[in-house]
This record gives sequence, structure tokens and C-alpha cells, in this order.
Amino acid sequence: MMSRRRNAGENLISIRESRMWTQIRLAREAGVSPTTVSGIESGRIERPHFGTLRKLARALGVHPEDLLAPRRETSHREPLSLEWALSSAEDEFERSLEHAPLEGLRSLARALEQEMERLQRLYEALPGGSEQRRALKARIRRIAADSGSVEASILAHPDNRQHNPTTKPS
Repeated sequence: MMSRRRNAGENLISIRESRMWTQIRLAREAGVSPTTVSGIESGRIERPHFGTLRKLARALGVHPEDLLAPRRETSHREPLSLEWALSSAEDEFERSLEHAPLEGLRSLARALEQEMERLQRLYEALPGGSEQRRALKARIRRIAADSGSVEASILAHPDNRQHNPTTKPS
């Protein structure tokens, strides 16, 4: 059981750093104290409450199990899948979009749109001012940003430009 808890701290560091977030930003986005984040990452908090892990995972856009699983299990994501998009670091995400096939981008755009709609329904059902609502809003914001990047990649894709020629010079 101890190694499982140690994985939570190691995975939390890895995922947080892949997003280039500070402990303070993660704490704010998750609605927990910076001391809690630091304690889990350093191992001072050996047995974090699952509710806390769930808040941290939600803020990071991953499943709580990703914080508990050995790291190698969380790195195998199907490229251009919703799970991949939600768990990728921003630079990895953007680099992958540059080389993605047009149909893969369109599929990812649909998946992100459906996930955003699902999260918006959940958001509307939560009481105003709640911690869960703030965390969900942060996740919706990230998905909206990812969706914008995918849409821009679709517009700029070489296969798509054949159908949308640029304006002709005057």
C-alpha cells in the first residue's frame, strides 16, 4: 500500500510539471491548500484522502486512477483520443496536432465538443459558488482552449486548404 501512495506523489509531480503548473496553481485550481499538494508530492502525506486525489485529478484533467497507477500505465494513450488530449502536456498536444491526419483532427474536435457539452451540463447542475463548480469551470476552460487549437489545426491542415483556398491577391 505504501508504494501506491508514493505513486500518487510521483505521478502528481509528473503530471503537474508536464502542464508547467506550480504547486500553488494546482492547489488553487483543485480547491485544496498548497500545503496539501506539497505534502502529497513530498510523501509527508502518505495516505491522501481519495476525495483530495479526485479534486487534484479533476483540476489536471486526468482520472484519479492516473494518480495512483504506476506512471508507465498512464502514458499509453491513443493519439488524438479524448483521453490523450486531456492528459497531454500542452507542448506535446500542440506538436502532435501539427502532424495529425485531417480525419483524426475532426474526430478529436467532435470528442472535445461532446466532452465540453457534458461538462457544461454538470456545471449547470452544481450549486453556484461551489468548489466543484469552480474546478469544473477550469476543466471546461482547458477543453475550450484545446478545442480551439484543434479547430485552428483543421483550418490550417494541408488537406483542408485544398477545399478552402486563400483569398486571391488583388
